[in-house]
Amino acid sequence: MLFNLFGKKDENSDKHIFVDRAYVSTAAKMNACAALAEKEPNHLFICWFPETAVRFREFFRQQGLNEDLVMETRHVHASKLQDKLPVFVEHYPLHTKEIELIKNWDKENILVFSALDEPLFKHFGSDKVIPMIKLLGMKEDEAIEHSMVTKSIIKGQEKIGELVSLEQSANSQAEWMTKNIK
Repeated sequence: MLFNLFGKKDENSDKHIFVDRAYVSTAAKMNACAALAEKEPNHLFICWFPETAVRFREFFRQQGLNEDLVMETRHVHASKLQDKLPVFVEHYPLHTKEIELIKNWDKENILVFSALDEPLFKHFGSDKVIPMIKLLGMKEDEAIEHSMVTKSIIKGQEKIGELVSLEQSANSQAEWMTKNIK
């Protein structure tokens, strides 16, 4: 049943493999990742794009953190995840690619840190949402975390997937969006 006004909520409706934490800015997202790495060094911070990995490694180094905690997806395999909790520092624009990477992982509730000023979110008009969120009193270091956010991101990724006929690789999310969405 698609809609049941008075019935029970479908228990699986809010179950997702990812748990999204969206920040207003990339700087706030990076600070949150560094704080998590400092507090719980058993996390492995995974980047989809080389440019992101370079920025995060440099940031971790500046914060006195182990830059080896940051890894690109192309270097991730089961042995690297041994005794580590994976955390994505960005979404890949295509949800199918994310699922493909993690399909054999024995992990649930994988954290994904995002920022509303990232190209993926800008594609859906986050530039208009950011001032409103700030106006409502949300602090820069506060995260938006809810299953509805995750659902919206997945729907957005699926819409992007419909626009991409032949995917071209890229070094950054911005470059990917430019190359693949016409």
